[in-house]
Amino acid sequence: MEEEKKTNYKVQKLCNDYMNRRCERDNCKFLHDNTVCFYYWKNGECRNGDNCTRSHNLRLNNNKNVHNDNLKVKPKRNKDKYNKNKRVKNTECFEPMTKLVDMRIVLDSRSFKYMSDDIIPKLTSRDVLLSPSLFDDFDKYEIYNKLVSEIQNCGIPEEQLLKMWHGNDKIEGTHLIANDRVNWKELCPTFNMVISRLKDIFKMDIKASRLNWYRDPNHWKPYHFDASAVKSDKALTQNFTVAVSFGITKNAAFEHASTKTVISMPQTDGTVYSFTNSTNGIWRHGILQDKQEQDLGRISIIAWGWIDNVKQM
Repeated sequence: MEEEKKTNYKVQKLCNDYMNRRCERDNCKFLHDNTVCFYYWKNGECRNGDNCTRSHNLRLNNNKNVHNDNLKVKPKRNKDKYNKNKRVKNTECFEPMTKLVDMRIVLDSRSFKYMSDDIIPKLTSRDVLLSPSLFDDFDKYEIYNKLVSEIQNCGIPEEQLLKMWHGNDKIEGTHLIANDRVNWKELCPTFNMVISRLKDIFKMDIKASRLNWYRDPNHWKPYHFDASAVKSDKALTQNFTVAVSFGITKNAAFEHASTKTVISMPQTDGTVYSFTNSTNGIWRHGILQDKQEQDLGRISIIAWGWIDNVKQM
């Protein structure tokens, strides 16, 4: 019986319309056979494979019904080679991310010109806060020029007032710091104004402060932790670091202590960046060396202290 059906297939064509469920002829001269697998007949393959309950003896080839015995199967072409629009998988994991992030960057949109009763944004212990407009009531470079003028005219000799970073003169290009042992701060009203503003805006109990001067393009600062990350007594009173830049733009950067991944943030004139206690322990921070020609330098004023508005993570 199978042999008879096989022979009949060779002499009688299968009805294309019937296979596509649209033959309406009463006496169709083509073969109507519901035992033939439509998918194999049309495509030459069936997803059910050997488990298919219908016949895989016929397939459509160039609009002709050809018995499987006489079928010349074309080799499959290399899809990777010819399909230029091959879809690339761009997602590796479909599980929601619930672990803690290493850093959360928060934008502080407050402006001093329009400051009302705004409070510091709610922060977590892994935050870096960027505040570009807290000194926008001053002209460009105005505070930098005032600071330079007061430092140079405070009456303290420069060799006593300005020291290499931590006294280290062996690192090429290290920046200068103002020596707090010579009591220069009481002679610099602009510095005190900046500290007072940071204290009020961040509701901060300031424990220590510093002035850094990057006077030429070579000046930079190595990656380091602030004291609260390495000294237990400092951690009890300092959970917040604030740094404000005046003068030319330099890049503040954070280097992950374990992976050495680096994130940098340009600090334009009057920009403040600040970070919380866990950020200080996970990331070292510093100032990148750019060696670009510049007409003036950069002064950064740093304050360390405590704020209450930090959610521990």
